Amino acid sequence: MLREIREIPVVTERQVRDGGRIYLEEARRLKREAPRFLVSCARGSSDHAVTFFKYLVETRIGIPVASVGPSVASIYRAKLDFRDGVLITVSQSGGSPDLVRLQERASEGGARTIAVLNVTDSPVGRAAGAVLPMLAGPEKAVAATKSFVASLVALLSVAAYWSEDHALIDALASLPDNLAKALDCDWSAAAFPVTAAHSLYTIARGHGLGIAGEAALKLKETCRLHAESYSAAEVLHGPIALARDRFVAIVFSNGDDTEGSISDTVRRLAAAGARVFVAGRPIAGAHALPVVTTPHVLLQPICHVASFYRFAEALSISLGENPDAPILLKKVTETT
Repeated sequence: MLREIREIPVVTERQVRDGGRIYLEEARRLKREAPRFLVSCARGSSDHAVTFFKYLVETRIGIPVASVGPSVASIYRAKLDFRDGVLITVSQSGGSPDLVRLQERASEGGARTIAVLNVTDSPVGRAAGAVLPMLAGPEKAVAATKSFVASLVALLSVAAYWSEDHALIDALASLPDNLAKALDCDWSAAAFPVTAAHSLYTIARGHGLGIAGEAALKLKETCRLHAESYSAAEVLHGPIALARDRFVAIVFSNGDDTEGSISDTVRRLAAAGARVFVAGRPIAGAHALPVVTTPHVLLQPICHVASFYRFAEALSISLGENPDAPILLKKVTETT
């Protein structure tokens, strides 16, 4: 896992250099076709990458992105009307039968299908209308790291070209260097409070929400710690009641229009008795975790997750766990 985390800057450089043309062509096609909606098909870490993409498309392109549970097709065998829509499947392996089935149903229902994959020669890849490669190379550790970041970069690239955001397109060239610096950020100050906590939340909003979801998943997978992910708004609608008695929150602050909401939530969590750590701008009542400042705000969540991965891998080892092969998990999970 650590070796693959360290490969993240190189993978991203490969995407910027070799994948840009592919991502540009897909973006141009989406712009020409002007779909009325997008539907996502993903599980696990890939589903968190789709959450990142959802906010990109909805805020910058202006069309809705919805998630459909694969069981609707694989178990319930429902027929779905996808006319004027696009289905986008995101998967490291492209091997799960339920993803394949939903992709088939979407195509039968009139959708064009796109697959963002690391293993492009896979059941999902062979059946997709278009394939966008992650270019992450073989990933051996059970917990996805470099492939997750690669999926974010591929999806962000498509959104940047689709929206013709030249500032973001230019900023992508600096991302490999930003990620190399992010891997040197030391979050060890959070290690003891996290391990001593009865439970913890990972919190963000907007473009950072998928990163919070991924962080909670990795804490479960690699450290066997109970962590739940919430929006900075949603956590106030009930879950904040748990924020006391050895409770920790890790908050990802985007540096965008969600700052006011996130700051308010941090203050409320701290006042309730939680120990709060913030990746991003310092907020009163919270401990600031060091982060890299990027030339574009949308690169910030990607750098946050790279820093978090170094923290989670080291924490897993300190707890006596095996981050490369967590118990009860497999690299390729096939669900029906």
